[in-house]
Amino acid sequence: MIPLAVFTNEKMMAHENMPHHPECPERLSVIVDMIGHEFPEIEIEHSYPVAEDLLLLAHPQTHLDFILDNTPFDGHTVIDPDTHLCPQSYDMALLSVGTSIQAMRAVIDGEAKTAFALSRPPGHHAEYDTAMGFCIFNNAFIAARASRVKTLIIDFDVHHGNGTEDLVKRRVAGGDGNSDIAYASTHQADIFPNSGMEDSPNICNCLLPDGAGSRDFREAITSKIMPFAHNFKPDLIIFSAGFDAHESDDIAGLNLCHDDFAWVVDQFKSLCPRKVSILEGGYNLDTLPISVKHHLKALAKS
Repeated sequence: MIPLAVFTNEKMMAHENMPHHPECPERLSVIVDMIGHEFPEIEIEHSYPVAEDLLLLAHPQTHLDFILDNTPFDGHTVIDPDTHLCPQSYDMALLSVGTSIQAMRAVIDGEAKTAFALSRPPGHHAEYDTAMGFCIFNNAFIAARASRVKTLIIDFDVHHGNGTEDLVKRRVAGGDGNSDIAYASTHQADIFPNSGMEDSPNICNCLLPDGAGSRDFREAITSKIMPFAHNFKPDLIIFSAGFDAHESDDIAGLNLCHDDFAWVVDQFKSLCPRKVSILEGGYNLDTLPISVKHHLKALAKS
């Protein structure tokens, strides 16, 4: 069993939002370059698209049809001011989910102790039947469902993962004892998507004020999310790994440091050895790969 597996496919760079959009193809390439320099022992695994029927673990067929019907032959379709489709977007969204599932499968099947899905477009804002916030399909939730084990999704993106919360709530509300997925999030208050203000069964939200830094983040993890996680007793942890809470990222106003993205992995080391991390946000191309480097080093030692 290898300590850390990394999955990606550079074809995902073909998904392009409108010009000057923060969720750009270069996010993928700067991380791939970093891994080549900092982790020469890791051979990045080539990922493949997910079968469309697995998307139904999170979304109805009408949502798939809407995305496909609105995928343009050329140019862009604007789903909302933040979320755009180009001719390759539907196929690349399938590839993004597939990358996440392959990372999960490597851990569940015992091929790797931990895994990182270097995927785009991201997923945690994608609700049951709504694409939004740069996200088309919900990568983390689909991977959790496909794992068939008790899974805790821990989201440290600067924005609340409203889509993941929506899907977890729907699963719990569906009855039949479907409390096999839980969601915990740290996120900045009073910004997009203006959600994540309350807790509910299988949901733990930690709002951080504008300007909050490492001390506030670590206090939220240790005082609220760790007890929640210990009570849930997961067999798998999936990190919705958004690095846009770093102090250098101007998309929002949190001030985390690179070490925080390693520290958060270390806190759950003894609770659950099986961990998968899926890329969400992080838009400063100079510092994003540094944050990811710290995160991956912690995963490799987890």
